[in-house]
Amino acid sequence: MWDDPYTAVIEETINGFEVYIEPNPDQYRGGYLWSVSKDGEELDTGLEFSLEHALTSVNLCINYFVLGSE
Repeated sequence: MWDDPYTAVIEETINGFEVYIEPNPDQYRGGYLWSVSKDGEELDTGLEFSLEHALTSVNLCINYFVLGSE
């Protein structure tokens, strides 16, 4: 999986939240690991089947914390 030249690691800041998405190093399970952090504290993390699902989970997580803090 790591040998795939099209596999990308995503590190972005969205609305003040640090987002990290990477391919799961477990070849048999596959998928993408994701995490959302703020101020050095990991708020949530997960494993999704596809990159699209990982991005959706990240957006839902950020929306939860943004709406919950108002």
